[in-house]
Amino acid sequence: MTHEFSTDPKGPAESLAIPVSVFLITKNCGQWLDQVLTPVADFAEIVIVDSGSTDETLAIAARYGARIIHQDFLGYGEQKQIALAQCTQPWVLNLDGDEVIDDELRVAMIQLVADNEPAVMGGLVRFRDWFVGVPASKATRAITRVRLFRRARGHFLSEQIVHESIQLDPGGRIVTLPGWVEHFGVESVSLRTEKINRYSTMRAELDAARGKRHSALKLATIFPLRFLKNYLLRRAFLSGRRGLIQAMASAYYSFLIEAKKFEAQERQRLNPDQKSTSATGPTSSKTKELS
Repeated sequence: MTHEFSTDPKGPAESLAIPVSVFLITKNCGQWLDQVLTPVADFAEIVIVDSGSTDETLAIAARYGARIIHQDFLGYGEQKQIALAQCTQPWVLNLDGDEVIDDELRVAMIQLVADNEPAVMGGLVRFRDWFVGVPASKATRAITRVRLFRRARGHFLSEQIVHESIQLDPGGRIVTLPGWVEHFGVESVSLRTEKINRYSTMRAELDAARGKRHSALKLATIFPLRFLKNYLLRRAFLSGRRGLIQAMASAYYSFLIEAKKFEAQERQRLNPDQKSTSATGPTSSKTKELS
């Protein structure tokens, strides 16, 4: 069954609502949230699960009529599953608070939903990082992820405390969509290094929970190998000095994961009675709907 929806975010009020729930998890995303929500303002529903913003995030979300729910941070996978569970539309779109869909991608998403082909389960989208005010070259090899999908066909895993990804039911077709998700969350050196430190700690903890131990060989080789993969194979060199910095940062992130796994194992060996400290903080099931 095919429906026709307006592709203009400022289209007439009488246009059919686009039957998509947009869901985000946020904390202090006020710097970008207005840009994030503008292209999806006429989607049927916006759901925000916030873990304690102290900036303008909640005020901006309220202006767009979002349902706002407070949830103490439990890890990215569980946090997103809580947000997904609040959605009511047949299709859902997951965005982060620093990701903006461009016009071409918006139109393609609306068309996919309007066509509503039974065999299609989701849409694969491309991401482009902005760094120091300039986007990465479109000729680089983009990271792709499924972000638009049928609500009943996907879920997130609670054990994925970082680098969470949607788990889709088997069967069904994934369509690659044109356009881009513009990612602003690593726009500066300070933002990038802060995320590298925080995410590498969580990733090291996740690997430890899965029984993945530190590897001396990986510690020695992961930096140059990861750098070459990003700089040459993913063609980051096409973005000039920005691409060089981004490729080095990505390699350093991978190196830190191994270094932190080594550190945790050595501290445990030297002090076997000392309990490890989680970087994600205490878990909590405290949930409160704010709007």
